[in-house]
Amino acid sequence: MSSSRLKDAAIIATVSGITTLNVFLSGALTVALPAIGRDLNFKQADLQWPVNVFNLSYGCMVLFFGRLGDIFGGKPMFLAGSAWFGIWSLAAAFAQNHVAFILFVAFKGLGAAANTPAGVSLFVHYFPPGPTRNRAFGILGAGQPIGFILGLVLGGLLVESSATWRCIFYIQTGLAGLLVALGLIVLDNDKSDRTYYSKGLDWGGAILSTSGVGLLTYSLADSTSAPRGWANPRIIALACVSLVLLIAFWYYEVWRENRDLSVLMPPRMWRQKKTKLKAFIAMVFFAWWNFNVLTYFTTLYFQQVNLLTPIQTSVRFIPMVIAGFIVNLAGGLLMSHVPSQILVLFGLCGSIVSPILLATINVNGSYWTTVFWVMILVVGVDIAYPIGSMHLSSAFGRDSQALAGGIFSVATRLGTSIGIAVTSSIATAITQKYAKIHNLSSESSPEALMVGYRAGAWTLLAVGLLAFGIALVGLRGIGYVGQKRDKVDGDNDNGRTPSARGEERDGGNDVELSVIEKNTEI
Repeated sequence: MSSSRLKDAAIIATVSGITTLNVFLSGALTVALPAIGRDLNFKQADLQWPVNVFNLSYGCMVLFFGRLGDIFGGKPMFLAGSAWFGIWSLAAAFAQNHVAFILFVAFKGLGAAANTPAGVSLFVHYFPPGPTRNRAFGILGAGQPIGFILGLVLGGLLVESSATWRCIFYIQTGLAGLLVALGLIVLDNDKSDRTYYSKGLDWGGAILSTSGVGLLTYSLADSTSAPRGWANPRIIALACVSLVLLIAFWYYEVWRENRDLSVLMPPRMWRQKKTKLKAFIAMVFFAWWNFNVLTYFTTLYFQQVNLLTPIQTSVRFIPMVIAGFIVNLAGGLLMSHVPSQILVLFGLCGSIVSPILLATINVNGSYWTTVFWVMILVVGVDIAYPIGSMHLSSAFGRDSQALAGGIFSVATRLGTSIGIAVTSSIATAITQKYAKIHNLSSESSPEALMVGYRAGAWTLLAVGLLAFGIALVGLRGIGYVGQKRDKVDGDNDNGRTPSARGEERDGGNDVELSVIEKNTEI
């Protein structure tokens, strides 16, 4: 293997490895939270907050850190975010009470918010358009299901062993340190010809977006445990304030853009009809709502209906990670050969079939004839991850690639947060009604819970159909995402763009859709 290919592999391993670590935490907490709660004296109502605060800090700051990556460069933001993530992983391992643990996990979310969009920027600026970049994004997407299942399996094993849950965070600390060291060696320093975002930071936009997204995420998370749920005055007030702040953020960005000032999220981006970004982001929002919430309900089904242990639950997710890995790699390989709309629609078929299977499942049936097929089909939407990342990159100028990665992450996080809040509320209401009608002694009985889970699955079917409809109508004519552009002056015969070698080239985007013009103004 040539030294160039070895370096390519090392860069992919570094960036994808950090992405895997970010998702590893979600999988580990899924099975480890009960044990963590017992050790650190969590109240039952507070047990969800480690996951909630991670999503809260991540969602609040990912746009802000994405723009910082465009201003200061992908490498420093990626390494700083990853090192920060590792430091607070070590702190979480030594937490002595539930308040400290929640705080440390929130700080970990800040690190993930910094390194995720920076990783997208690193791939776009280093890899040339064509098969190499497509494979890189495919592997980046594959790291997510791998990280989740590794978290589930190792979390289940460690919780039930003498090593305890603290080893989860020791492992994260060690791997983060290793990957940061590798990144210092293999990631190139930004060249003098690197295209930076030169208008500065939009502090007003950062404050409005951070507070708006933060309050919205908090209200959604708190609605599932607050007394009276969505009818709670505190939840209603927080949600309304968040919407006001987000509307103000939009008009503030329009005002700044019209005066050629720096913006955090360019409004002009949404008005480019040929990029179809409104349809694409809407599809991603509902598709990730379907995918993540169905995965969440499947975990609850295993543990609260089948009454399986954490390790038994985690083992049953192994087919999902294998299928997810294959789907992401296939997306990276096929995206330049098959129209992107066809690939997305094919993946979304799984988002329609899998909730039907869970809604109609025989709880006494064999795993291999029931939930196994849910595990295989639910990951079909993963094919949209490399396509979506590349598509957003094509719509942004080369000075805003980290921001592009941040916007994609915000769409997936908000879809998950809103999805869990809405679908859980529906499932809980149906469970409570069923328990009351049938005079059950407990709403937490497997019989009552399963009725609610079935209602949640039917809700997810509607969400999957909505995502499919948006893709069918809104993504027509989107072309081939990730297709290598025609060679331009200064490109090398082997396909490596001059920008990856530090040589000067014309501005604009490397990857184009077959139907859009280059956009260098945003």
